[in-house]
Amino acid sequence: MSAQEIHTLAQQFVDAFNNKNLKAALDMLSDDLEVFDHVPYRFDNKAQFATFLAGAVEGIASMNFGFRQPSCRVFNDNTGIVNAYDTFTGVTKDGKVQTIHGRTTLVFVKQSGQWKIVSAHFSPLPHAQ
Repeated sequence: MSAQEIHTLAQQFVDAFNNKNLKAALDMLSDDLEVFDHVPYRFDNKAQFATFLAGAVEGIASMNFGFRQPSCRVFNDNTGIVNAYDTFTGVTKDGKVQTIHGRTTLVFVKQSGQWKIVSAHFSPLPHAQ
């Protein structure tokens, strides 16, 4: 596995969100996933995070998520890490626009021959004063 292949996997994850294809995004996650998100608690498995995502996406009419300056590294041919700045823009069904700039870390591990995200960390960037 190369850094470019990890970059491609990360882009597939982004594309799934942008297409509101939660099934495709969730298929990329390990069952024993751990996630730290913008909300003030940790998700300890895929099922918890899936429930959160379904609720979060339900009220959004359209969204755009993307990475800037991704750094992709591979270790021992079975672990890949992506660190990037991210931007999320969502338009709610009632027309409100929200844009969030943050940082993302995704950790991919090869499990049963497939690359799965086992850890994810999403944190907002501080607002300029």
